[in-house]
Amino acid sequence: MLGHCPVTLKDEDKVEKGYQLSVVSFKDQRFVFASQEKASRFFLNPSRYHTVQLPVKMPAPKDPVLLHQLQKQEDCKTFMAQALGSVSTRALREVGENRLKYPTLTVKETMLKLFAIFLKAENPANTEYMKEKYHGKMQQFIHRCEVPQELHELSRDKSEASEKSKKWPQFKEDYYNELGKELDEILKAVPKEKQNCFSSYMK
Repeated sequence: MLGHCPVTLKDEDKVEKGYQLSVVSFKDQRFVFASQEKASRFFLNPSRYHTVQLPVKMPAPKDPVLLHQLQKQEDCKTFMAQALGSVSTRALREVGENRLKYPTLTVKETMLKLFAIFLKAENPANTEYMKEKYHGKMQQFIHRCEVPQELHELSRDKSEASEKSKKWPQFKEDYYNELGKELDEILKAVPKEKQNCFSSYMK
C-alpha cells in the first residue's frame, strides 16, 4: 500500500496517507492507518481490507515541498515559480496601485525602481531584519515620490487662502517650508542616485 491507509481506500474510495507510527502486520503485509478509528475498523474485519490495491493512476501528492529542496534540483523553473511567482504578482499589484513619479524620473522609470525595491523587500530568503530594512527603503522611496504632489497641493491651498483673505495657519506654513527644503534635498540627490542606478535602495 506504499504507506496508504487501506480502510480509507476501501470504504471511502480515496487515497490517503497513513501515520507511520501505527503499523500493523497481517498475512506478511504491513499496513498503516489514517486514524486510530480506522485502525480499529481494520482489526474488526481485516479480511475486508487486506486485499485492496492502489489505483493505477495515483492522485498528485499533497506532501509539502520546501523551497530549499526545489533549489537543489537541476531544473530551476519550479523553484523560480514557487519562490518568485507570488512575490512578482504582489509587486506588480503594488506598482499598479501606487501611480507614482519620482522627481526628475519618468513614470516608467519610477515603476521599475519601485518594482525592484519591492522584490528586494519581499525576498523569501530575507531575515526579519532585512525585510524591515528594505521595507523602510521602499517607504522612503514612495514618500519622496509623494513630496512634489503634496507640496503642490499645499501651495494651491495657500494661494486660495490668500485670495479669500483667510489666515494661513502657521503650522501649515512651517510644514510647507519643511517640504520645500526636503524637495530641494531630493532634487540635489537625484543626479547621484541616477548615476548609481539607485543602488542605495538595494544595499
